[in-house]
Amino acid sequence: MKSKLILMSLFEFSVCFGQEEISNTPIGIGLLQTNTEFPIPLYKNDNDTVATHILKFKVEKSGITKFITNLKLEPYTIYEGDSYKSGEKNRSMGLVRFPPALKFRVVDSTKTSFKVVTNENLNESFYIKRDSKNAYYTTERQFFDNNCIGCPDSNYNPNWNIFETWERYLKRSEFIIKKNLTIYDKPNGILIFESKDNQFLPFTVTEVDGDWIKLKKGFGREFNFDKSKNYDGWTRWKEGDKTLIEITEHTYE
Repeated sequence: MKSKLILMSLFEFSVCFGQEEISNTPIGIGLLQTNTEFPIPLYKNDNDTVATHILKFKVEKSGITKFITNLKLEPYTIYEGDSYKSGEKNRSMGLVRFPPALKFRVVDSTKTSFKVVTNENLNESFYIKRDSKNAYYTTERQFFDNNCIGCPDSNYNPNWNIFETWERYLKRSEFIIKKNLTIYDKPNGILIFESKDNQFLPFTVTEVDGDWIKLKKGFGREFNFDKSKNYDGWTRWKEGDKTLIEITEHTYE
């Protein structure tokens, strides 16, 4: 379930995560997003005191961020950021200059570390240790509230991290879609709606119950739905380690 950046229309930019099957990769408990300014030591074992690899970052003259490591790095999300040139082009279209992004699937989390998947194709994992000097947010909202330099009530820390459980992540994402959609009145309940023609039906997620999510018509996208049909119900978002939905985290219009 890797990410991809898609220009959906002239003024709608979407950050998507979707139905790419990753063999033998555990879906884990959530996602860890890190900043791309400070080096990240990666440990093979949780009790190691010396890092096996150190991931570093360098901003090139073009404006993109280079990821420096001898590790085969293929995490859940990796994006070098817009160059200065492409950033200006985005701004001229009414968008923004998109920064670099790095997000890992979290297999396990303790008070001292995160076990993260560093290569989705090889199912390779390392530990990122928590540091008392860093900031660890549990929601994107917390990050935004504390990411303003000089703002009152902001506890800005440039060495920030955001760990979101799948439930928090799904519920705050802009919308999800699903191929071969089936909706039930409750988990493992009675089928109330089915669509096999892969029509575009964007839902928000209001509840998560294990492999199941409760759906609501995407806000501002209700015109995509047939008013005569009932869409209020539950669908599976995963089966074991297989993801069944495509997630659009943000759109910029």
